[in-house]
Order: sequence, then C-alpha cells, then structure tokens
Amino acid sequence: MFLDIIGSDIQRKNLTFKKGDKVFSQNSAIDQIYCVVSGRVKLIRENIEGRSIVVHVAYAGESFSEASLFSDEYHCHCMADSSCELLSFPKDSVLKFLYQNPDAMMALIKNLTGQVRDLRLLGEIKSIYSAKSRIMAFLHSKANKSLFYYSYSLIDLAHNIGLTHETLYRNLTALENDGKIIKHDDCIELVSVI
Repeated sequence: MFLDIIGSDIQRKNLTFKKGDKVFSQNSAIDQIYCVVSGRVKLIRENIEGRSIVVHVAYAGESFSEASLFSDEYHCHCMADSSCELLSFPKDSVLKFLYQNPDAMMALIKNLTGQVRDLRLLGEIKSIYSAKSRIMAFLHSKANKSLFYYSYSLIDLAHNIGLTHETLYRNLTALENDGKIIKHDDCIELVSVI
C-alpha cells in the first residue's frame, strides 16, 4: 500500500469530497498524488469521441494517481463516487522521497506491478459472459484458503466485476442454493471449484 511505502515522511493534506465532486480534471497540471482513506473515487477518461469511460475505481486504502508521477498532466478526471476522505501528497515531494529511498522505490514498483496483474485478471474476469462463472472466477482469484473476506461492499464488488448489484445478489443466492458458496456476515466461503 502506498501509505506503507512512503510512511509519515511526506507532508500530506486531508481532503473531503461529496459524491459528484471533482478531485482533478483530465489535462490539468499534476501537483498532487492521492490515496483514498474512506469512500471511493472514479477515474474517468474522455475518449477522442468525447465519451466518458470509467477506467478505474479506487476504494479505501488504495492510492490512485501514481501513473501521474512522471507526467505533466492528469490523463483522466477524478470524481468522488461517494462521500470520501482523501490524502494528498505533493508530487515533487513524493518523487524526491522515492529517489532518495531506493527500497521505497522498489516497494512502489512491486505494488504497481501487482496492480497491473490484478487489472489484467479483472479484464479477463469481466470478459466471462455467464454472471455465475464471472462471480466464481473473481471469488477464486481473491479467496484465501477458500474464504473471500469483504474489503468493500457487495455493490462495489458488483461494479468491480461489471455486473449490476441486482445481478450479483441474484447469482450469489443461486450459487449458494447450488451448494457452491456459503455466505457469512464477513465473507463468502467457496465450497467447490469452478
């Protein structure tokens, strides 16, 4: 996690946003790197046809603007997707810290390569047509010893894998009725393989 990597050595600001507030705009000058404390934000890119495309959703505990460390402009808009609290760090201070701390730089690279792998896997999971199979593939990819602990809401999980929350709830119930999962208050237990 970004906060673990940079520790408390870099000046930071606490910021709060309401749902729909803009954090930054595509093509605006980059001066801050951000981390979500609570809530969630969407990164939205305007394509050449002028359409808005959600390219990423960041949840509590995640940083979301490291791709801007070596750019002059943000490559997308950032909007609060719920009431949220963010931490912001001056880009120049983050870069200076990373250059002076090779272990931190390597930890950030390791973190970012993990994000790339996760995004590629998520793209593969989203390409699965069957909602049940998509859900099971996601749960298997994230489960630890056949338990998937909720790190965000089921509504956020549905959005993350490209389903409506109604479709997710209906299919979780069907998977439970089929004996493939057991829903608990804090996790989903996988009973069978895909």
